[in-house]
Amino acid sequence: MSKLFLLVLLGWLLISQPLSAQLIAGVKIASATRLKDFKGKTFAVKPVGKSVAYIFLSTECPLCRNYAPVLEALQNKHPDVQFYGIISGATFARSEVATFTKDYGITFPVLMDPAKHLSTSLHATVTPEVILIGSNGKEHYRGLIDDWVVGLGKTRKVASKKYLEQAINNLETGGEPLAATKPIGCLISNF
Repeated sequence: MSKLFLLVLLGWLLISQPLSAQLIAGVKIASATRLKDFKGKTFAVKPVGKSVAYIFLSTECPLCRNYAPVLEALQNKHPDVQFYGIISGATFARSEVATFTKDYGITFPVLMDPAKHLSTSLHATVTPEVILIGSNGKEHYRGLIDDWVVGLGKTRKVASKKYLEQAINNLETGGEPLAATKPIGCLISNF
């Protein structure tokens, strides 16, 4: 009985290893190594020689709308990190994404992932959710942008922990990857 328990425990540990060990180390980003933005321009989304922050967004998510200025400021502060907004699923038309980026002042590329290859490969579940991959292809952080959101419909007056910013700082200075946080937000569309 104890051998069975150990085998089950070992299997669980192997399955629950950080995404960096399972998926990112070899940079297996499914077939979605290239995605188009809402203008039709194609981007290579696989992190090659540059750190990448994948931010899963939804045009209808109030949290995504509120975080747009925060993400824009982070992108401007860290030009060596490629920011990609990712709209997963086929729910949103290109025109909706164009309006979203214009209305909320987003200047980093917002890519369409209609077949959800990237969100599936990276195991993203909600919007907004961020996954930071170093130039070496290893995951350095995943989860919340900061601690402003404490639950669905519940926020603090001011964020006190800036997770994404700290993770980027650690990445740029050779620090340790930041522990993952559980993202809070709107579920990524299944359509």
